[in-house]
This record gives sequence, C-alpha cells and structure tokens, in this order.
Amino acid sequence: MKGVVIIINLSINTQRLFLRTTTQEDLDAVASIWGDIEGGKYMPDPNYKSGNEIAEILEDDPDCPVYYLVAFRTGYDEVVGTCSLGFENADANEYSIGYNVKKDYWGNGYAGEMVHALIDFARELGIKSITAPVAKANKASNRVMEKCGFFIDGESSFKKSGTAIVHPTFIYRLDL
Repeated sequence: MKGVVIIINLSINTQRLFLRTTTQEDLDAVASIWGDIEGGKYMPDPNYKSGNEIAEILEDDPDCPVYYLVAFRTGYDEVVGTCSLGFENADANEYSIGYNVKKDYWGNGYAGEMVHALIDFARELGIKSITAPVAKANKASNRVMEKCGFFIDGESSFKKSGTAIVHPTFIYRLDL
C-alpha cells in the first residue's frame, strides 16, 4: 500500500464532532463509508473495498491542496463521516467541498455540521468561494447545501466510476 502524505495536520472541533486529517490508519474506515453501495451511490468514485484502493487518492499535492478529513463523534473513536476541501480554480480562489456520512448516522445533522466546519476553515484560509457538485437525485445533500447557505450556480453531470450510471448534478456555490 502506498503511504498517505500529509502536508498539514488539521483538527477541527464542532459542537458534536471532532474532524481531523485522514491518516493511513483511517483508510479502511474511509473505504467502508465510500464503498457502501447505498452510502456511496452519489459519489463519482467506485465502490471501494479496502483502504489500499484509496491510499493514492489521499496523497497531497502541494500545487493542488486537498484537505481530507475524517469525522468522529466527540468522545468516540469510530469514524462517522468524511469531508474534504479541495482546490478548484486558482484564478477565482475557489475550492470545492465533498462529504459523506456513514449510513448508520444519517439523519443526525452531521453532514451539515461538517459543511459548516469546512466553511469556517475556508474563511480562515481566505478562500473567496466554495462550490459543491450534488446529484440532483440526492435529496438529503441538496437540503444540506440549502441549509448551509449555498445557492445553485449551475448544472452538470458525472459518471459513477466503473459503471454506466450518469448523475445529473446541481453545482452549488457559496461566496465567502
């Protein structure tokens, strides 16, 4: 397995969550969330089976920084979700976010809490805007975006890796 290169160790505390930089030890837990058939349905990535399959994705590139975080309920050691903030457009100082919550924890507001944490972190970095592609059929994530203050700025689509499934998407935007 290729090692994850961590440029910045980051930790963020929210009301109920502790988010920190993803490490090598987290990869199997991340793969179990991303690889869940139902939980990963609206992700462009394939349905991963192990951390070995995703290690390369999480390698940092200093020219294109992405902050990959795992989320834990405060006081617990089980990964309940993942989120990321990644470089999108240098000219516009624009980043994109993504998130996924383990199916066992759906409906508890953790996605919104992670998104708010990413928004606050983006502000600290001086980022001017954040985008988030969300499959139109993903009603829960569309609600999260709206509740967090994002607006629909465009439409697109993506193909689920390794399948013929194409998801029409809304491109959400939040100007900071």
